[in-house]
Amino acid sequence: MRAVGYPTSVARVRAIYLSPVKSLGLMQAERTSVTRNGIPGDRAFVVLDHRDEVATLRRYGALAHARTRFDAERDELSLLLPDGREVTGPVVDGPEHEVLMFGRPLHGRIVHGPWGRRLSELTGVPMRLMRALGGPAQDSHAMSMLSLGSVEQLSSRAGLPEPLDPRRFRNSLLIEGTAPHEEDAWVGRDVRVGTAVLRVADRDQRCSLITKNPDSGERDLDTLRVLASYRRQDDGQVCLGVYADVVEPGDVAVGDPVQPI
Repeated sequence: MRAVGYPTSVARVRAIYLSPVKSLGLMQAERTSVTRNGIPGDRAFVVLDHRDEVATLRRYGALAHARTRFDAERDELSLLLPDGREVTGPVVDGPEHEVLMFGRPLHGRIVHGPWGRRLSELTGVPMRLMRALGGPAQDSHAMSMLSLGSVEQLSSRAGLPEPLDPRRFRNSLLIEGTAPHEEDAWVGRDVRVGTAVLRVADRDQRCSLITKNPDSGERDLDTLRVLASYRRQDDGQVCLGVYADVVEPGDVAVGDPVQPI
């Protein structure tokens, strides 16, 4: 009889996702190093709106239209706009600043340069860019994982002919080769991914963000309701995928094995 929590076949990394600026469109990587803080450069910056609040994709769907690249060695940021333009330049730190993000203080520096203006044009609201100091602007943990099997089951429950785009769920790592929601059994355990070791901390609580198309930022499916119909916990939370902390830094590439220890 198979031990609970171990994959029925070899689980592997299907995709690696990151966004140097929180809430902008995701980029994909074929390989990456993983530090104690997660993927270097991921969520290194946040966007602040006219209320001096962290701009989220839930509130400003147009942010999904733009993507970013960040060269940490050169400290250079590129903003890729939906019309094909690319705005690239050095990151010039301005004054220190602090805001609340999900009830926690986030300390950083306002960034001088063209990015805020371009994002303002995109959203129709005055925007500023802020570099997060003391670590990336993650929601709670350094990494997150989601299995393709879980996405496929949710898609089937929604009556869709094709699986949903996994980018909708904005996880760091997409895993293939497991049963649906098998990642739930990894909570409290260490999982080796490539040469890194992640400690799975908790299930990933979901919100209305997953109802939005990852390319348009527009609501196109009541994904949260479908998920709640078969995944609601006793405390009322609806979860999909898991959060993880990095206990052993290493390297991760698409195709690398994923093995609970």
